[in-house]
Amino acid sequence: MRLFKLLIASFVAALLLGACSMIPQPSSRGALVKVYRANAVKEGIVCSVGGEASIPYVYVGRDTVSGKVTDEEKRLIPEFAKSVFQESRFINVRSVSSDSGEYPDLSITVYKNSVDRKTSGGRITLDGIFQASIRIRQGGDIDCATADPVLVEKHYEAPSYAPGKLPSASKVQEQMVKEAVRRVVRQFVPTTTTELRPIKGGSEMADRAGKMIDGGNCTGAYEGVKAVAESPQSKDADLLYNAGVAVECMAWNNAQDQKAQTRYLRKAKELYQRAAFLKPGDSDIQKAAKEVSYEVDTFLASFERQKKTRDVMKEYQAPKSY
Repeated sequence: MRLFKLLIASFVAALLLGACSMIPQPSSRGALVKVYRANAVKEGIVCSVGGEASIPYVYVGRDTVSGKVTDEEKRLIPEFAKSVFQESRFINVRSVSSDSGEYPDLSITVYKNSVDRKTSGGRITLDGIFQASIRIRQGGDIDCATADPVLVEKHYEAPSYAPGKLPSASKVQEQMVKEAVRRVVRQFVPTTTTELRPIKGGSEMADRAGKMIDGGNCTGAYEGVKAVAESPQSKDADLLYNAGVAVECMAWNNAQDQKAQTRYLRKAKELYQRAAFLKPGDSDIQKAAKEVSYEVDTFLASFERQKKTRDVMKEYQAPKSY
């Protein structure tokens, strides 16, 4: 009898465990989107004008490098700086200085630039130092400079029997210049992360749109609520927010070009801001409104300036009739 009771108890326990395992577990609900944020690291850069937005174009050349440098260093330093801009994938280098101020110049004033090699006690040491002031200036739009000169130091050592383990002096110089320029320009390159934009429940229509977004059908979700969301009379904050999530999702997953992406993000900004006004205490809504507003007003605005600059450059290069 006792054995029978034990078997029954084991069977019931197994059923309960199985039932528990079948209970749906809570999961994050929403859409994955890219979020651009201003780089918080400023490295002593002070901007008397501008500095909030990213920079689409910049010029750096022999004529923008001065101070304690040789002719060869005046040739190399701009090349090292250009490679930093190319790494950024946001800032394009111009080969011609802008006389009309369409884009900024990067000026580098060098105070120290040396690499010393010494051998002592069976060791070879390589010590490099680069110190310079760096300024980015574009007419009356941007004027940013290092508050104090940027200082970069490098130290390498190796056994005297293995000098090949040390980098060359030119390589050390390249590393120092790149690090100095990188510290300055990263202020103008936003950081990028992929985040989950949560959805909201609420009214039947808001909930339905949220479920469609959660299922990956952002376009269908927006089309389903578009007429209501775009009505000036709409006061459903959750619906407006979910519509914004759908459009922001479309910007990063459906847009075929930058023009379409910009259009989607501007619409998302509009929807988020309307929702934020109606529900000022909702942290998710306020966060979305703030982040997308930054993307539209700074990051995407820089691409608008880039397009205008490109048009100006084409006009400048185009042959004129007489």
